Amino acid sequence: MSAGLKVYKEDGSLLFDTEKITYGLLKSGYLSYMLNWPRLEYRSANLPPNEGSSYAESSFSDAIHGFSVTGAVAPIVFISGTGISCGSSKSGDTTTFYFIGASPNTKFYYFDTMRNTMNGAGLKCYDEAGTLTFNSLQYPLNIVDTISAPAPPTPTVVGGIAQYTVPFAGATKQAVRFINSGVYYCVARIFIAVGSGEYAASTTFSRSLGQGIMDGMSAPGTPFPAYGNQQAHMDGAYGATGGIYFMACDAARTTMIYSTAAPNRYFDIPTNRYPQALVIKTDNLPFPFN
Repeated sequence: MSAGLKVYKEDGSLLFDTEKITYGLLKSGYLSYMLNWPRLEYRSANLPPNEGSSYAESSFSDAIHGFSVTGAVAPIVFISGTGISCGSSKSGDTTTFYFIGASPNTKFYYFDTMRNTMNGAGLKCYDEAGTLTFNSLQYPLNIVDTISAPAPPTPTVVGGIAQYTVPFAGATKQAVRFINSGVYYCVARIFIAVGSGEYAASTTFSRSLGQGIMDGMSAPGTPFPAYGNQQAHMDGAYGATGGIYFMACDAARTTMIYSTAAPNRYFDIPTNRYPQALVIKTDNLPFPFN
């Protein structure tokens, strides 16, 4: 049995184990505008929908917000305020994280494996290979809750296709602008109470789902061939005061629907898996921090 140190809290729960690598807060701040991603337009109903050449970039675009770090190893990003993770990119040693449905008011908390940085009196622990596993000078990642997204409500089946009023049972839907100059998003979200104070959330994956026509242009019971305007949505979670929100909104680079009204229906919602949000409390974390 290898030598090691295990430290426990007063309630008996494990604080850290030197045989396991602990995550620490490396950066926090507000998301910044990064770039615009144009939405797509279907060139013709006669073209194959599964080929990129069947689409053209539209004049409407989504403002993508995010932040960049250097030296990312195994990052986990939590956000407080609207947003859904829509990917990342890497150039050299710089990793950039992207979020759709976000704004400059959205906070981020970036955690990664603890590093042998920061000077001062403290405790640093290493495994037998000499890898740093704990640094008391850093703020450790503390997951306070794990919450799964609610299932959708009972669907109406039309033409063999399940149609849902909302992607999460109990959710409300509305048309939202996340920034003043941006396009409207068809947003459905539901609040999950956790406790007092401010929270941030992180999801490991996002589902893709379909969203049907808006503005009452087609009755909810009409089979799908009778209407044309559809677009992709994606879902995720973000923190807020008192809990977290699960949210679904227009996906990045979706085909174009522009409307100031909420959607009539959703379809193709994966019901064999649901996003799971990791939740942290942010009250005791430094902000901004780098």
